[in-house]
Amino acid sequence: MNSPVRSLDMVEGAYANDYGLLTPSRMPNTLSVAGLAATLVAALYCGWGNHSLPDFAAWSSTLWMCVALFSAALITPKAFAPGFLLSLLPFLIAWRVAAMNDALVMVWVASIAAVPLLLQFADCVLSDLRRDRNKPGAWLGLLLWQATIVRMYFGLNELCHSSEKIFAGLGWFHRLETGFQGFGLGEVAAYFVVLGGLIEFASAVSVGLGLFARLGAFVSLVYFLVATVGFGGEWSRGYAWASAGGGGWEYVMLLMVVFAGVMVTGAGKFSLDGWLLRRGWMPRRLRWLAFNEKGARHTGQENDAE
Repeated sequence: MNSPVRSLDMVEGAYANDYGLLTPSRMPNTLSVAGLAATLVAALYCGWGNHSLPDFAAWSSTLWMCVALFSAALITPKAFAPGFLLSLLPFLIAWRVAAMNDALVMVWVASIAAVPLLLQFADCVLSDLRRDRNKPGAWLGLLLWQATIVRMYFGLNELCHSSEKIFAGLGWFHRLETGFQGFGLGEVAAYFVVLGGLIEFASAVSVGLGLFARLGAFVSLVYFLVATVGFGGEWSRGYAWASAGGGGWEYVMLLMVVFAGVMVTGAGKFSLDGWLLRRGWMPRRLRWLAFNEKGARHTGQENDAE
C-alpha cells in the first residue's frame, strides 16, 4: 500500500499553511500604494475641485479611498491576502461611484491604478502555482485558483449594484427609488433601495472577500430568488438576458450557480476566512459557515487549524 501523503506536501485548500508565502514575488507593493494615493487625490479634486462628484458621492469615494490606501500601505506588506482584499473592495466602490457620476478625472486615474493591483494578484497566483508544481495533485491548485477568480469576480460584481444604491449620491438614490416605486412599493421604496444595497454590499464582502463565504453565498442565493421572483420578473421573460421587457433568467441562473458552488465549498485560501482560520481567530462553532470541514479533513487541514 502507498503511504499517505503528509498534508504539508498537498496542495492547500481551505487556507494557506504559510500566508507569508502567499504573496507576489516580483510586483512591488509601492506601485499599488502610489496608484491608490493618486486615486485618493483625484477623489478629492472631483469632490471639492471640479465638483463632478456630487454630495454624498464625494464623501463616500474619498472615505473608501482612505480605507483602500490604509490597507495597501499598512496591512498588505505584513499579510498580502487580507491586505489586498481589504484594499481592493473600497477601491472598486470608489471607482464605480466615480464612473456613475462621470467624474472622468478620477475614472482615468483609477483605471491606471487598477493595473498594478491586477499585476500584483496575477503575480501572487503564478508564484503560488510555481511553488505547487511538484506537489501531488498540483493540477488541483490551478483548479482552486480558477474557482477563486470566479468567486471573486461574481462576488465583487455586487459592488456595482450596491454602490449605485447607497454610495453614488442622492441623484442615483432617488432615481432608483422611483424605479422601485414601479414595483408597487410606494412610500417604502426608499427603504427597499437601502436594504437591497446593504444586502448586495454584504454579498460582496462575504463572497468576494471570502468572509463567512458559505453563509454569504446562501444569503445571496436567497436574495436573488426573492428579488427576481417577487419583483424583477426575469423568470417569466424566457431564457435570454437580452429578452424584451427587461431580460430573462440567464444571468440570474448564472449568479445562482456560482453562489451555490461557494455555498458547498467555501472560499478557499485566498480569502479572509482562510487567513482567520490559519491564525486560529475563527471560533470553531462558526467554521461551518466559512468552509467545508469534511472536505478539509481529507487534506489534514481541518486538524491543522485547531
